[in-house]
Amino acid sequence: MLLSDVYLWLAYSGISTRKLNRLLEEVPLTKLWDSFGEDTTRLNLDDKTFSTLKRSHNEDYIKKIKYYLEINHIEYVTRADPLFPESLSQREVDPPLALFYKGDIYLARGDKNLAVVGTRRASPYGKYATEKIVKELAYSGFTIVSGLATGIDGFAHAATLDVGGKTVAVLGSGINNVTPVSNLALFDKICKVGLVLSEYPPDVHGSVYTFPQRNRIISGLSKGVLVVEAAEKSGALITADCALEQGRDVFAVPGDIDKPRSIGTNKLIKQGGIAVTSAADILDYYGQSTITKPQTIALDFTEQRVMDILSSGETTFDALVEKSGLTVSELNTALSSLIIYGLVHEKSKNLYTAT
Repeated sequence: MLLSDVYLWLAYSGISTRKLNRLLEEVPLTKLWDSFGEDTTRLNLDDKTFSTLKRSHNEDYIKKIKYYLEINHIEYVTRADPLFPESLSQREVDPPLALFYKGDIYLARGDKNLAVVGTRRASPYGKYATEKIVKELAYSGFTIVSGLATGIDGFAHAATLDVGGKTVAVLGSGINNVTPVSNLALFDKICKVGLVLSEYPPDVHGSVYTFPQRNRIISGLSKGVLVVEAAEKSGALITADCALEQGRDVFAVPGDIDKPRSIGTNKLIKQGGIAVTSAADILDYYGQSTITKPQTIALDFTEQRVMDILSSGETTFDALVEKSGLTVSELNTALSSLIIYGLVHEKSKNLYTAT
């Protein structure tokens, strides 16, 4: 049995990562599959865990999982695979057994990943601060990691894409159950030009347990965590706590002293978090003294044709096909490039505008 397949079996079991990691401390993965099948007396398991693993302990089950992932165009990487992010392997992260993903998995292995998180109920100031800081960080080569939630998370992803930067979305559910629904267009876009991943099998629904658990992966993938706005008991503070436990840096944007959504960030600063009022504060901290401004982009004929049409206002995909004279394939290629460059924004499904 391949080690990768054993990890996949465990990841699909529905048993918590923490419990499975404790099991793997007692029984090496190289022996787990065989020992479970032949001599379960050596395994220190409660009845429910035993029954769950026993029920799925067969190779046909693993084959069905892999086939399902393949036909749904969902890739995966396990702790046995070379592509598994090294930063998630440390004990303090409580390493996931597997990651299910769409997009470029190499983004999860970058050395300039920075998490940006905050409240779902962001203020106009929070939105402004997020977009300003994130765009400058993206210009300077940082990959922005967040959780695809409403509010600060969504603003961080969108701002990165707007300037042609790279972003990683870590879900608190399976890839087939993205929430909130209002971020589905953003999800689709990140799948195309960034990376969306989850430790949960594709059909798992998010819960009060899974969303806090994913925060350790957001911080684990990153060298630091920036909290923009957070109330006293915000989930963003869980990510900051995970970062401290994992030895990551914690940054926070100061907020109004009389606003509830600023209590968490101001408290982080009082406890030693690094105050951030511009991207330069983070760049200076990491020894990168200047913000890299975007360079002029040379467009080819088809890309320039699309930009000329969009300069008159937002346009649907079908209208772009008609006005440009391009084939569907040519237009898709041009739009994908323009979105990556940060020159075009997909406002809603199949509706495009110049940024």
